[in-house]
Amino acid sequence: MKNKTRIIDIIIFVAFLAVFLTFFARLVYCQTIYAEMTERGYNSDILAYMQEMQGIDSGYSFPYPVFFAIGRFFNLFLPIDRAITVAEVLLNGLAIVISKYYFEKLLAVKAPAEKDTAAKAPSGDKWYRHIIITAAIFGCFMMSMWWLPRFGKVTLPFKDQVFYGTYSGNPWHNATYIATRPFAIGCFFSFFDVLSSYEKKFSAKDHIVFSVFLLLTTLTKPSFTLVFVSASGIVLLVKLFVSKFKNIRNSLILAAFYVPTFIALIIQFGGVFGSGNSEAEHGIGFDGFRLWTSINPNVIPAVFYANVFSIVCLVFFAKEILKDERYRFSLILFATAFLEAGLLCEKGFRYSHFNFSWGYMHGIFFLEMMTLIKLLEATFSRKLKPVFAVICWLFFASQVAAGVMYFAGMYRGLDYNTLLPAIWLG
Repeated sequence: MKNKTRIIDIIIFVAFLAVFLTFFARLVYCQTIYAEMTERGYNSDILAYMQEMQGIDSGYSFPYPVFFAIGRFFNLFLPIDRAITVAEVLLNGLAIVISKYYFEKLLAVKAPAEKDTAAKAPSGDKWYRHIIITAAIFGCFMMSMWWLPRFGKVTLPFKDQVFYGTYSGNPWHNATYIATRPFAIGCFFSFFDVLSSYEKKFSAKDHIVFSVFLLLTTLTKPSFTLVFVSASGIVLLVKLFVSKFKNIRNSLILAAFYVPTFIALIIQFGGVFGSGNSEAEHGIGFDGFRLWTSINPNVIPAVFYANVFSIVCLVFFAKEILKDERYRFSLILFATAFLEAGLLCEKGFRYSHFNFSWGYMHGIFFLEMMTLIKLLEATFSRKLKPVFAVICWLFFASQVAAGVMYFAGMYRGLDYNTLLPAIWLG
């Protein structure tokens, strides 16, 4: 029965993955072929990445060697438009596969022992739970902010634009954000494999896996690394103080596994802000939410629309903040990402690019992911009252529905960063 359940689970997961990646591949390919014709739609930043992969000067300094190396490899036997499409689809698919692995691992339910045949159904490993987990994962990869197409003057209050000022955990127009996510997901979850035991014993395997994922996400796009290192540093320092420095030896050992990433960051930002670019790029400065509010003055409503599912669930899972370290860390990561996006900026011509917003979008995604895991856990164990579970699932469904409409609009070539017209639903 167990093997049969696993086979059914794999078949359904692969079917979901094939459908999802088929639509995603078509979107990315359209972005490549219309990359130099912005008036035709499919707006994205993929043109500069294609140029870099071909060795053409794009006018930017990109510290993204992993994604570019994968694209160059496929470009050896495919045209550049197809090569970058395959690279992005491959990495996006890998992110979903890694998510499936960790969701199943965290939500694993042991079947009742043979002598306990009278055990209640919730303690068993039911086949339909794997299907629910699969559907939830794909929902997480489709979620978007709340938005409404403009029907005359009807739209959501305090909402100037769909993308700017609101953002999403799934920005389909940015290839490097999508590319780094499999490594970011691996880094996020493997961090807890280390965190659960590093104070008592050293596990070389757990430390190395974490360090490799952290380095890979840094070399693909450092936006996640900047918020993750800050948030994890806060957690490790708190643990150090709570232990009264008794775990300082193991903390230093763990810190050593951050060193490859720190070296990569120095090299990356040295290239971006170094002497070769000193006339146009002047490092990182303090902004105080000026850039964000100039793009969209309604920051708080924007944050609510982007995180309504997580905020509603927080009401029911507030007690879990103290009990569940992963859930608590996702909140710390989100808060760190939000503050860095609002308070920090890149000086020079990159200022208006608002590049610290990418870290904020990672914060949204991982808070949604951990909230979803908590909701699945509470639903399977029936720890949450049915009426409360229904409320949480409805808000999850609302953000998935918004994401489907958002993806559909981009799939048809409409602009990602404007208040969208009613034809999105046409």
